[in-house]
Amino acid sequence: MTISYNQFNKSTTTSPSSVIDNKSIIDHNRVNTETPDNNQLNTPPTSPITDQLPSLYKKFNIEIQKSNLMPQPSKIKHGKPFTWLEIKQIVNQNALELFARNEKQTEQYHIFKQNLKDSNTSINDHILNCELHWKESDIRFQEFSVPKQYSIKHPQDLIFFNDSDIKILPNKFPYYFENGIMHLCIWSKLIIPNDPHSEVGDISELTKKIIDRYLEKTFIENGVKPEDMVWFKNWTSLQSVRSISHIHVILNKNVDPVFIKKLLETCGTTLTIEDYEKLLGAN
Repeated sequence: MTISYNQFNKSTTTSPSSVIDNKSIIDHNRVNTETPDNNQLNTPPTSPITDQLPSLYKKFNIEIQKSNLMPQPSKIKHGKPFTWLEIKQIVNQNALELFARNEKQTEQYHIFKQNLKDSNTSINDHILNCELHWKESDIRFQEFSVPKQYSIKHPQDLIFFNDSDIKILPNKFPYYFENGIMHLCIWSKLIIPNDPHSEVGDISELTKKIIDRYLEKTFIENGVKPEDMVWFKNWTSLQSVRSISHIHVILNKNVDPVFIKKLLETCGTTLTIEDYEKLLGAN
């Protein structure tokens, strides 16, 4: 069973009335002839949808606005929120640039950023001190370089393995999703290594499988259906918080909120040496 970063349950049915009408939101065969607006976000050149962003922003009613509080222009989604079907297809197609907040959410986020700026506090320091209650010295990189990125000989370098490394928190500034959809962030003291072969700071296929297994143990084996869950890790250029590794988990409205509440502030169900032996042995 897998709840992969780039896959969702293929048996899921789709509604004919969906905005994406059971089709790919990305037209891989179309050559884009539109000239991007000067306010367009600085999307990595190897992003799957770089040349289609203007038309996709228009399709999803997303406006680009500049703000002195943000390093890049802000995306504002007008109209209806993202549906669960749209969320799953966006994650499945790695079209993460499409996620956006609505105008009110964006305004609240900007106020939050302004308050941090006024208090001379960075977003990283705020998250460490006020949300995670970790010290800056807790954040660490892997100590050893090994061929597969991970080795059971170095358990301190295994992601989602040490209980004290992980904390599950709600995303205080989620994207504009339908009511009832939950957006969590799972934070790691150990930096989740980027794929050295990725130009945009994505993670390797092995890392995705490791995270899949952790999420399977934490959510799926506790009653969450695979089709009611997706996850992703923003590549580097899309991250608002870069120095503390985290993944995003989005859960459909069918998921029991009482179960999720019990998970908050915990590490979930971390991996074992046996898990890693199977994962590393398969690669």
